Amino acid sequence: MPQLEATNSIIILCPSWVGDVVMASCVWRATRSAYPNARITLAVRPHLAELLEGVSEVDAILPINTKRIFPSVHALKQMKGDSILILPNSFRSALIAKLSGIPNRIGYARGFRSALLTHAVEPRKSSEPIPTSEYYSELATKAFGESDASSNPSIGLSKSQQEQASNIIESINSPIVLLVPGASKAKKRWCPTRFAQVADALTHTGATCCIVGSPDEQHLAQSIAKHASLPVVDLTTRGLSLGSLKGVVKESQLMITNDTGPRHLAVATGTPVITLYGPTDFRWTKYDCENDVAILAEPFLPAELIADNHEQACAIDKIPASDVIAVALEMLSTSD
Repeated sequence: MPQLEATNSIIILCPSWVGDVVMASCVWRATRSAYPNARITLAVRPHLAELLEGVSEVDAILPINTKRIFPSVHALKQMKGDSILILPNSFRSALIAKLSGIPNRIGYARGFRSALLTHAVEPRKSSEPIPTSEYYSELATKAFGESDASSNPSIGLSKSQQEQASNIIESINSPIVLLVPGASKAKKRWCPTRFAQVADALTHTGATCCIVGSPDEQHLAQSIAKHASLPVVDLTTRGLSLGSLKGVVKESQLMITNDTGPRHLAVATGTPVITLYGPTDFRWTKYDCENDVAILAEPFLPAELIADNHEQACAIDKIPASDVIAVALEMLSTSD
C-alpha cells in the first residue's frame, strides 16, 4: 500500500489494555518520523489517559470510551483529523472511525470490517505467534511508509508523575525490587506464597521488596505479606496510580511480574524485568531486549505449539521459586 499523501492531523486509536498501549509506542514514534509537522492525537480509554502523559511524540491525548459509539464519534469529529490509524481489531472501532467522517481510515482487514476502512491492511500470516509490538509496527509501516528503528516500547513521564513517584518511594531503601502478583486472569497469576519465598530470599540479601498492583489486587499483596517471614512494602496502599507507577518502575532496580501491564512499563523505562509465563505464550509479547527475561512454566514446549492451547502443561505454578530467585540474584548482581 502506498504511503498516504500529506496529512495535517493524525489520530491513533489506541488499544484498551495497559500492556497493549505501551507496546503501541512504536506506532506514534514511526508516525512522528513520517509526519514531523502533523498534529498527532492519541485516542485512548479515559482510565489510561494518564499513562500517556509525558509522551513527547504526540500533541494531544483524547480520552474516549469506545464502548459508547456515538459519544466517541462526536469526540473524534471535534478533532478534525484527516487520518486515523485504528490499532484495535474490533468491528466497533472501525465503525466509530467511519461514522466520524475521517477521510483516511487505516486498520487491519479483520473482523469483517474492510468496507469501513479506506486502507485495509492484510495482516502477516504466521504459524507462530507474532509479537504484538511488531504487529502494530507493521501496520504503521504499511500505512505511512515509515518504520521505527525498534519495536521495543518507550513511555514518557511528566514532571508531576515523577514527583508523585519520588514521594511514594522516598523512604524506601535501594535496591528496590517490585513484585507484581496480579494479572487479568487467575490462571496467569503465580502463587502469592511463592512470591513470598522470593521476597524473603531477596530481602535477606539487602533488597527492599515492594508489591504493586491495583486496589482490586490488595488481597494478593496482603497474602504475600502474610506468608513472608521478612518485611515487604505494600505499595497498593500508597495511592499508586498509573502515572506515578511509571516513575516508581523507572526508579526500581528489578521487577518480578506475571504477564501483565507493568511488565511493559519496565521494558519501556529500562528497568530489568523477570516475567513469569504460564498458559500464555511468551512470543505474543516478546521484545528484543537483554534486560527482559522470560521464565516459562514449560520451557520445552515444541515451537509449533502455542502455550495458550496447553493450559495443563503450561500451568504457571510449575515455575519453582528457586528458579526465580536464582535469576533475580544474578540480575541484581549485574546491576550494581
